[in-house]
Amino acid sequence: MEIHGTRFGVLEFNEDEIIVVEDGLLGFPLSKNFLLFPYGQDSSFFWLQSVDEVEIAFIVVNPFDFFSDLEFSIEDADAEMLAIEKGEDVEIFSLVTIPEGRPEEMRTNLAGPVVVNTVNRKGKQVLLKGYSPRQPLIPGDMKAKYLRESISTVGKRKSARRARQDKKRPAPLAVAS
Repeated sequence: MEIHGTRFGVLEFNEDEIIVVEDGLLGFPLSKNFLLFPYGQDSSFFWLQSVDEVEIAFIVVNPFDFFSDLEFSIEDADAEMLAIEKGEDVEIFSLVTIPEGRPEEMRTNLAGPVVVNTVNRKGKQVLLKGYSPRQPLIPGDMKAKYLRESISTVGKRKSARRARQDKKRPAPLAVAS
């Protein structure tokens, strides 16, 4: 199967790769079928791409990669709806928001994680009390370091881009006099 998306172009996938979220996600009730794939190589971030509404895609993370002391439990009704038999068959993702031009301010929704049964590919966004829907992903004491690294990376990319452009430029023509 394939979808023609606005962000990624053509995405090819097998039907058994689809995560079915019967209730949709908060604010997106028409999107019930999703693909999950890595944001990039060796990245902690993933894309959760709607198959039903191809213009909709979310950046998600496994919140346990960022918050080692995080603990929460799934209600029995949710576990039953997802047909969860073993804890190791569950993956949890939280949606990430990255404010335009301020990636150091990115945050994640710990109050509404998406729980996925990896065996049957059923998913559900659950609501949890006691967690923030706007939890910062980068601790305050690390933001300055993140900004320095980001500025350095942008500078290196610009230098590499200039070098590639210089290689593409034709050599100046010699004019005979």
